[in-house]
Amino acid sequence: MLNPFRRVSVYQLRQRWKAGLLLFALVIAAATLWYTETLASNLRRREAREVARWAMAVEHIVQSSPDVDLTLATQIIEDNESIPLLLVDDQGRVVSSRNVAWGDSTAADTTYWTDLMKAYAPPIELELAPGLSQFIYQYESTTLGQLRVYPRVLLGVMALFLSLSYFGFHRARRAEEDQVWTGMARETAHQLGTPLSALYGWLTVLEDEAAAQPNLIPLLAEVRKDLERLQTVADRFSKIGSDQPGEVADLAPLVEHSVGYLQKRLPKGVELRYDVAATLPQVRYQPVLLGWVLENLIRNAVDALPDQKGRIEVRAHRVGDQVVVDVADNGKGMTAKVRRSVFRPGFTTKKRGWGLGLSLARRIAVQGHGGHLEVLHSAPGQGTTFRLALPLP
Repeated sequence: MLNPFRRVSVYQLRQRWKAGLLLFALVIAAATLWYTETLASNLRRREAREVARWAMAVEHIVQSSPDVDLTLATQIIEDNESIPLLLVDDQGRVVSSRNVAWGDSTAADTTYWTDLMKAYAPPIELELAPGLSQFIYQYESTTLGQLRVYPRVLLGVMALFLSLSYFGFHRARRAEEDQVWTGMARETAHQLGTPLSALYGWLTVLEDEAAAQPNLIPLLAEVRKDLERLQTVADRFSKIGSDQPGEVADLAPLVEHSVGYLQKRLPKGVELRYDVAATLPQVRYQPVLLGWVLENLIRNAVDALPDQKGRIEVRAHRVGDQVVVDVADNGKGMTAKVRRSVFRPGFTTKKRGWGLGLSLARRIAVQGHGGHLEVLHSAPGQGTTFRLALPLP
């Protein structure tokens, strides 16, 4: 049975809000266009009735005797100030026009307008005399055309305004989140500094006291390794958001150190190996932060292995004007949906975890080193390959 109170992640909630707002916007746009088209249809039927009266007035004027009062018929003809009309004889010549800039128009102009108007509405035939007919062609009025175009222009302007507003607020929020995250990371490093210094001092005292107890020396050596590891973590937090570009150096020692460190700490069923090109060019990087990225990618690969048994390979080589590091595993792989979301903050497929590892790794690669981190290849049952790309200096 599904738990109705299952916790929804911030990422999922945000996606639902976006989908809901987008659906609401589409409903508003559809309702606006539907209402406009309804008004336009009503106006078109009204114009059709006016054209029919105009045709009757013309027919009445032509067929009336000289002593008939034509004031009303003339007034009906003159009142049409917006509907384009053409009066064409049975030879296809324009006899008169209304609300159409005609003048010295050519036969091609006549054909163009009559075809355009015929597609809009069937012409009205006037039987002026036995065997003599003329035809009235009509087109939509300026008001009707504006009524059709205006809501589309308005919706386009609103969509552009909302897109620019969303982009601006998104960038501002992202910059604020970056500042908060950077501040928290540096404050964490600062808070860790004091107890680490004290622990180093106490460890030095214990090492001096352990000179008379050789069995304690190996234990204290392991404690020192753990303290150095904590110091490395503190250094990583202190360098997040740093503007220091790093130094130009060979990437091979970093790859070897990261792989060597994790080889001793991974489950026995995991085979971790690396391959570094012999002619690998130097790149500019910060060892503390980039080492964090590599370790994160390797640990993520370990989590993708079924029952933590499988193979992980780290390959470093040159591709064009970049040095790339590929971390490949033969694990479960990812679906296309997971691939699109794997770098989003808060997204995780694990039962435990905050979903910040890959997001932070991409931040370090892009903002800290001017590079890129992407999923090069992944498919269910075919494993995954992450690619870290760094530009040549």
